[in-house]
Amino acid sequence: ESVSQSRSDINQEFQSPLVETESDGVKSRKMIVSSEPSEFNRKLQEQRWSQSVDSSSDVIVGLAMVSDRNETYRMRETLSTVFSDFCRKNLCQPLVDILGNFSNSCVEETCLQSILEPYLSFTAAKWVDRPIRDQELQFSEVSGTQLMQSLPAVPLALLFVTILLEQKVVLASSRRGMLMAASDAIMQLLKPLQWKHLLVPLVPESMMNDLVHYPAPFILGIPTDEKKSAEILSSLPGDVTLVDLDVGRVMLASEFVHDDSSASDGPGAAAGALRSQVLFLAESLGGIVGGAVDDSWASDSPLQIIPHDNNNKVDDFVSIRNICHDFILELLSGVHSCCLWIEEKSVEECTNGNEPAIVFD
Repeated sequence: ESVSQSRSDINQEFQSPLVETESDGVKSRKMIVSSEPSEFNRKLQEQRWSQSVDSSSDVIVGLAMVSDRNETYRMRETLSTVFSDFCRKNLCQPLVDILGNFSNSCVEETCLQSILEPYLSFTAAKWVDRPIRDQELQFSEVSGTQLMQSLPAVPLALLFVTILLEQKVVLASSRRGMLMAASDAIMQLLKPLQWKHLLVPLVPESMMNDLVHYPAPFILGIPTDEKKSAEILSSLPGDVTLVDLDVGRVMLASEFVHDDSSASDGPGAAAGALRSQVLFLAESLGGIVGGAVDDSWASDSPLQIIPHDNNNKVDDFVSIRNICHDFILELLSGVHSCCLWIEEKSVEECTNGNEPAIVFD
């Protein structure tokens, strides 16, 4: 395929290898594979795996994909495509039997590759043999879609405003891929601005306690399944905002700003007023975000990335990104009116050819 293939070509609908056949009036379903797994089929016909296990107890059957390259999103989409393809055709039980059949040591080693090949080929089309710039764009769109599906509109807007105000933010999730995706998506929402502070999408357990007390603004990703995570997340400093990507909730820092003022309303009155304004702004902006997309929050699901529905989700994130972009440009349009240009010079400096000192307030 040409590396300049269009987005519509890349996102063409998946052609399922599952087909329905009819012989002597009997309908059956088959899967088209590149090589005939005779031993695998023989074992599958002898006894269904679901029939050989004790139905009174819970038995887990799973499929894991491992790669020595950074292909997390491709592998996740492959698994989602397999799952959705079988479920749409009411073949959930056969899928369990197929996976369970691999417990037989005599089945062909190449059989799993043959089964997954059409799904792997489909998901690889978005990455393989494409320019790095195109891959980066695809990665950003997938990251943004996952963040959008993990946070409702108002919490998503609150996260955006909090980051824009250069606050301390901790992202928490049991899914490490989600932490990486959220960090990348936040950077996309901030454009044309850039985050110049500390950014650690995946914090090692040994550094968690030190980094959450970092004195400057930061964005940290903390996996919730680490041993120390629960203790650290439950005792975060008061100036840290916690974003729970598994629940879809943003808990704004209780000490939003440091306020030493002694106003008539009491210490901290200005900080409390600012915090209320931030919440009000997030609610207003969240209403705009929610109105621009359909079903912007789908929580977590094994079907988060469905090939035939992915284009709409990507377009939804692009809409959110454009809203954030316009919001930032509107803020930046008032920068010049808020800056004071002060020149400090003396007669001696001018005669000596020195340039006057310019101070921005």
